[in-house]
Amino acid sequence: MRAERTIRLVAPAGKQERAALSWPAGEGGGTMFKPIAHNLQRLTRFSGRDTRETFWPYAVTLLVLALAASALVAMPPMLETMAKMQRFAVEHPDQATVRQGPGSYSIQIQGSHPELMPDLHGMLPGMAIILLVFVALVAAAVVRRLHDRGTSGAWALPPLVFLAIGMALTPRLLDVRHGGPDLSLLPLLFVNNLLYLAALGWLAILLMRDGTIGPNRHGEDPTPAEVRQRRRSPPRPRD
Repeated sequence: MRAERTIRLVAPAGKQERAALSWPAGEGGGTMFKPIAHNLQRLTRFSGRDTRETFWPYAVTLLVLALAASALVAMPPMLETMAKMQRFAVEHPDQATVRQGPGSYSIQIQGSHPELMPDLHGMLPGMAIILLVFVALVAAAVVRRLHDRGTSGAWALPPLVFLAIGMALTPRLLDVRHGGPDLSLLPLLFVNNLLYLAALGWLAILLMRDGTIGPNRHGEDPTPAEVRQRRRSPPRPRD
């Protein structure tokens, strides 16, 4: 008889744990799209818990798409402004300085010409729509991630409040075409932006931290059981 030899390939423990945490237990599969599908199927589910590995691929994907959409919305007004400035430079060469070099092009206009400024009133509604869609898509996922930390979903509200204030006041501050900007709003907007960044930073820290081990008041631990066991077990000494 010929002896048979069986070879087992075992991945390092760290890689096994990361793979197990890439999507909720019981859903199977093995692609990077699992967290995205998981969250899209739960857009209105504000209960339960989600791990960092389930939340962040989805959130980053939405953020990239929102930034790309914002760039598309902002591009037409900016291109229109550049075209206006180029026409102005041709028609009034004594009031415009054009500098052009390898990889650079600039137009400097002398004096005040509000008619050359981009139409922010036409651009901001599109930005607001993108923001509302982003918030609607990510809201439930943020709440479930906060629940995994054992905290309330209300921690996601302060950044939204300060962002709404900024969106409401910014058009009045930047209105150079209809009565001029209201510079008295500048200190208020400055303080509001600081509070917004602080609230957003704290929310990001909460979302990046690991969840509580075991059940909490928001539900069962979404981390697979074998991963929880490895976390509790002390590391084995190397030979």
